Amino acid sequence: MELNRCRRGRRDSKREASNGGSLSELPAEVQACNGDMLRELPADLEAGDRDRLSELPADLLLNILERVGTLDAVKTCILSKKMQKLPTMLSQIVIDLSTDDLVRIHTVVANVTNKILNARSSKITIRKLKLKFFLSPSHCLSIGKCVGLAMADQKVDSAEFEILTPRNGHLCTEAYRLFFADQFNDFFRDCPDAFAGLTGLHLQYMRFGESDITNILSYCKQLESLSLFMCDEGVSSVLHVEHARLVELVISYCEFKTVELTFLPKLQRMTFNSWPSCAEHPLAIGFVPELSKLSLAKACFSHKTLKLSQLLANVPSVNDLSLEFRSEKTAADATVIDYVDDDPFFLSEQPDDGAQEPDVTADAYYYVETADDQE
Repeated sequence: MELNRCRRGRRDSKREASNGGSLSELPAEVQACNGDMLRELPADLEAGDRDRLSELPADLLLNILERVGTLDAVKTCILSKKMQKLPTMLSQIVIDLSTDDLVRIHTVVANVTNKILNARSSKITIRKLKLKFFLSPSHCLSIGKCVGLAMADQKVDSAEFEILTPRNGHLCTEAYRLFFADQFNDFFRDCPDAFAGLTGLHLQYMRFGESDITNILSYCKQLESLSLFMCDEGVSSVLHVEHARLVELVISYCEFKTVELTFLPKLQRMTFNSWPSCAEHPLAIGFVPELSKLSLAKACFSHKTLKLSQLLANVPSVNDLSLEFRSEKTAADATVIDYVDDDPFFLSEQPDDGAQEPDVTADAYYYVETADDQE
């Protein structure tokens, strides 16, 4: 608004100049600057107010706007009438706010998404659509419906949802996780067109029913990236993963007894963090011919043995293997990783189920057995 007042002031100065007014008639304190007289303004500024940014070609402006977040681009375009249509021409729509910012303006995500997608021309391809939003039924439904319509009418190369829950960490009890899973299932059922075209999905703090995750995977046929944080189908459940297009899979702090990679012909990257200590065989790798990067991390007590020779028997293509057990080698005759979980971060991330803290004086170790150890 201050910018508009300045523009009106310059236009008033122009009218005064045409009526005999001039810069020399301004008060002395305005003309002076640290004792020096105000230099004469350039002729083009004296002649009128030129919005040089708006005069740039539309393709150049779009290139600039797509280098910032979509909300920043929208705020920039509000300054000029000539630019107000540009947000509907963006090929990248990215709303990826921090959690704190999202708490403050969570309703804006649905409103901006609706206005941009509903006013777009079907001839403009959406190269990237990435939305982070809270699991709120009314806002989710609004976002899902307009994204589904856009996918039906326009070409969308990439579409990604990152869905946050209103509660997390130790405040997210099992009851909340069950509740959030039910809310997500309602969202999933109400917006089938949106999920059918998704290429990326990131979920957190949800306890699904049996086969719910399998059903999600079977319906999201375009999915290339799936991330689950503290999501499962119940304690000691088994997750069977089959998908023709999935390229990346991230599973962290989930209560699956076993994750079975049954049929994933395109999978290239997998991260598996902090599986249950009671799991005998936390990961079973089936048909994954293109898997090249595997990351395994665990930071809690266990007395189990992880046999890498057996785990990687079906994936000779792995050339980037990362092992993180927050530990050290303690035996000379075997590859042994011994660790004690002393990082409060991991404790704070777990739901408060009333369990006692582990006794750090007890023998706690995790064995990683290689092919050499078996000889």
